[in-house]
Amino acid sequence: MRSLTEWVIALAVLAGMVRVVVPLVRQWTPLGSPAVTLVESSLPSLPPGIPPTAEPVPFLILLDGTSLRLGMPEAALAAPPFPRLIVAPSLAVAGVFDSRLIRAFQSGSMRFWVVLDRMAPGKDREVTGIYVR
Repeated sequence: MRSLTEWVIALAVLAGMVRVVVPLVRQWTPLGSPAVTLVESSLPSLPPGIPPTAEPVPFLILLDGTSLRLGMPEAALAAPPFPRLIVAPSLAVAGVFDSRLIRAFQSGSMRFWVVLDRMAPGKDREVTGIYVR
């Protein structure tokens, strides 16, 4: 019985300490600013050559199981099956570090466009956008 009494007293002391310490800690910690700043910016426009009905996607898996994802190197698009899926010549437009390439593909009834950019000077192009219609 003595052990139970000691536990009850210890819990009561602990609860009392929490009750005293929590308001002190709340006084010492700074309150967050209640003001919220909303910033509106226009959405970036679609690259040229991509229809307005196309939707951006982070990755694409074709019917044969081949995958296409953001960040892939340009060399991966030279491997099968991508060369046989090309439906139009590449479109080159001005990019940040070099020209940006936009390639159109078709797999079955699905058309998709791949945007390739250089992310730094001297680096190879990589997939920065995939648009599906």
